Amino acid sequence: MDNENSVSSKLDYTLIFIIFLLACISIITLYFAPYPTNLSAKSMIMHQGMWFVIGGLVIAGIYIMDYDRFKFLSWIFYGIFMLLLFGLFAKQHGVPVPFAGDVVNGAVSWYNLPGIGSVQPSEFMKIVLILIISQIIVKHNESQAIRQIKDDFILLGKIVAVAFLPLIIVLLQPDLGTVTVYLAIIASLIIISGIRWRIIIGLFLIAVILITALVICYFYIDKNIVFLFIEQHQLDRFYGWLDPQNNQNQEGYQLLKSLMKIGSGELYGRGFAATNFSIPEGWTDFIFAVICGTFGFVGGSITIAIYFLLVYRLVNAALKTHDSYGTYICTGIIGMLTFTIFENIGMTIQLMPITGIPLPFISYGGSALLTNMIAIGLVLSIEARSRQYMFD
Repeated sequence: MDNENSVSSKLDYTLIFIIFLLACISIITLYFAPYPTNLSAKSMIMHQGMWFVIGGLVIAGIYIMDYDRFKFLSWIFYGIFMLLLFGLFAKQHGVPVPFAGDVVNGAVSWYNLPGIGSVQPSEFMKIVLILIISQIIVKHNESQAIRQIKDDFILLGKIVAVAFLPLIIVLLQPDLGTVTVYLAIIASLIIISGIRWRIIIGLFLIAVILITALVICYFYIDKNIVFLFIEQHQLDRFYGWLDPQNNQNQEGYQLLKSLMKIGSGELYGRGFAATNFSIPEGWTDFIFAVICGTFGFVGGSITIAIYFLLVYRLVNAALKTHDSYGTYICTGIIGMLTFTIFENIGMTIQLMPITGIPLPFISYGGSALLTNMIAIGLVLSIEARSRQYMFD
């Protein structure tokens, strides 16, 4: 009983309040946002509210649990979600799979579950990768009191072995946006894993060389080599990003609409008048443009400031814990959310290419929202069970 009281007394109410503010922004913005033909503004708000309630219950459940138990559960989750991803891959290639969604633009990313709706396994795999890789790093570092350079390569090999299959399957869906989030998670954990910096810098240089080689192949050798790794519609998005004016009827259309929507909001926004200015995917990927168009520069700045507070609280939680497993989990979550926020907002203002990544806690959708709520539940659980020492 004393332990339960101690845990409840360490609940991070500031972090919970930040999530509450983001939930309010989400509900209010969805009221002003354009909506898909099969839904109304009222039904979107009700669905989003339902997912926030479910997410709150999930946070409570994870908070009550000791996060250390996920060391034993993470491999089970890994197996389950790998099977689900393989099922979507099979459906994409014509194999009938129960509840798997239809092929849309050559991709199958969802399961349609009765009474629940669409569920995207690749979203939940983000959390699973964080848990699995964190556990691998902890066990490896504990078993290597004196580390040599070969031990760093062994650890790197273990991380790659675990992450390779999810990366490849999601890339083949194709879902390049989710793959970039996976890479952000992996990179953030590798940076603090204890692997020597010269190895990390070497990996970065290899990535730069590979990207440069693809660019050279596309423009000077053979475009078909590039298409082995990137789909045509994904490549078109880069054209729409770099030159939206000359692609305004194709891939540059969304970006131009986003820039016009943001610019029309000016300082304080246009309120209900902004609803006359439609934008594709304004309820999901481009919801930040709706915020700026409706509430102006002030509304967009407040939203970004709240995200800064969120990341600050997550970093604070990571620094407070003296358990390496908890630190790695928090770091993976920081990498996931920071990259997602930066990429989503960046793509609406032409700072980043359009990748179809939703804005955390604000964009409409159940799978992404529930994944982020699970992440917050883990951070709260870790923070509540952090030991405090006299001279901290």
